[in-house]
Amino acid sequence: LILYFKFFYFLRIFFATAYLVRMLVEIVSDMTHFTMILMIAVVAFANAFYIIGRNSDPETGNFAGNNARDAFVFSYEMMHGSYVTDGFVGDEEEVLWVLFLINSMLMLIILLNLIIAIMGDTFSRVQETAENSMLREIALMIRENEFLFSRKRTFGKAKYVIVIEPEKAEGGGNTSWEGKLNQLKTFIEDTSSEHISHLKKLQENVEKIAVQALDDKMRPVEDKINH
Repeated sequence: LILYFKFFYFLRIFFATAYLVRMLVEIVSDMTHFTMILMIAVVAFANAFYIIGRNSDPETGNFAGNNARDAFVFSYEMMHGSYVTDGFVGDEEEVLWVLFLINSMLMLIILLNLIIAIMGDTFSRVQETAENSMLREIALMIRENEFLFSRKRTFGKAKYVIVIEPEKAEGGGNTSWEGKLNQLKTFIEDTSSEHISHLKKLQENVEKIAVQALDDKMRPVEDKINH
């Protein structure tokens, strides 16, 4: 499995797949805090179902499993829509169904759709800077394999200085991503400000032209009155 995953490393060489590898890395990075929240929710429901299941009929056994690992697997499967509700019987049946509704609402509808939204934002961010991401991956490959060639031999007779400066691309990975709607809102506000400024200048020019035209028409009348 590790050997196959190593293919992702070498896919960074090609122009068509370099930015896709960067996209996978960015998605995993953006999901770090979300995964922590998701695991806390899974453990919380696993603990609740396991404790209630221990109070069930000994003949039927604990529907959530015989240990904490089985309870975690039961809660994790329920998060993905694998509902096994045959053990929801006994005195705690109403409580179990309430937990079931809360679990399906929080885990299946809210959290799993939230992860889709996070992945969509990351995809849009990397897609907008696909060329930058591709060049970044190639540059990282060169840096990681720099030991394969000698700088002294390669640049020993060079009569110039190579200067490398970091350049921040718009929408790059170092900038905070506020979502597509906020980005669109910012773009509209900036564009509106430019249009308003342009309209004000245009209005001033029109007023100047109107005043000048009115003066040109009134000047002959004033000359006749004065003479």
